[in-house]
Amino acid sequence: MFAHIKPSVLHRLDFRRYWAAQTVSYLGDQVTIVALPLVAVLTLDASAAEMGILTAAELMPHLLFSLFAGVWIERSQRRRRLMIVADVARALLLASIPLAAAFDMLTFPQLLGVAFAVGTFAVMFDVSWSTLVTAVVPRRDMVEANSKLSLSRALSFVAGPSAAGFLVQLLTAPLTLLVDAFSFVGSALFLGRMRAQEPPVEEDGRENVLQSLRSGFRFVLGDELVRPQLACVATINLFNFIFWAIFVLFATKELGVSPGVLGLALGAGAFGGIVGALVAVRLERRIGIGPAFTVGA
Repeated sequence: MFAHIKPSVLHRLDFRRYWAAQTVSYLGDQVTIVALPLVAVLTLDASAAEMGILTAAELMPHLLFSLFAGVWIERSQRRRRLMIVADVARALLLASIPLAAAFDMLTFPQLLGVAFAVGTFAVMFDVSWSTLVTAVVPRRDMVEANSKLSLSRALSFVAGPSAAGFLVQLLTAPLTLLVDAFSFVGSALFLGRMRAQEPPVEEDGRENVLQSLRSGFRFVLGDELVRPQLACVATINLFNFIFWAIFVLFATKELGVSPGVLGLALGAGAFGGIVGALVAVRLERRIGIGPAFTVGA
């Protein structure tokens, strides 16, 4: 009677460790997103222009390195090691901020450098994890595994900002980044305990990196569905990041919102993403995926 019941991916020890690492890393990312701008505003009294530069420094690595990292990491069989390096590096970089603040040596250029470097290692981590999951979960269980990873990501959007705001109000913004650094150490420890062998690198006709990038660009720009989606998402992201660059400064300086309340507001806003995900399925079934995408945009 029970012979055909498929065991859950949670029975796989390596997946539990991988999921724990991802969950802790997701939470750490969300704390960083809130705490780093608060360091600039509350500790260094950053201006609106400086907040814009800080946001650009955080995001620039994704623009500069994502494509090259994707092609390079796809050819690597040391993805787990790259993720561990990325976690440890982010922990050390974030810990440098409270250390400098403790000796009254923290400067805005250091904050910019840390933001850019953390963003760079985040690219390395994010590109690696999506390919490493195939080493710990068989193809037939990928939907269940990805649903659990997506759940962790969605919950981090709610819990991360709220925790960041609470910690900043309790400990100050620099010390919050020290706590945040330990989250990345925890992620590295979970990854280090994994024992699964990484999948072999697939041959792609021996294309070099530039040839692979050109092939990717030709596909993206030539596909009648992918091209407009890319343009749409790029436009939305542009204005979202313009908003984010000045939102923390406006909320804390103009409205006088405390870090704790700011974190709760951002966490509450993340519930909208969960509701949107639930509504999107029904909307897509009723009017189609293309019109639903357009309504959302």
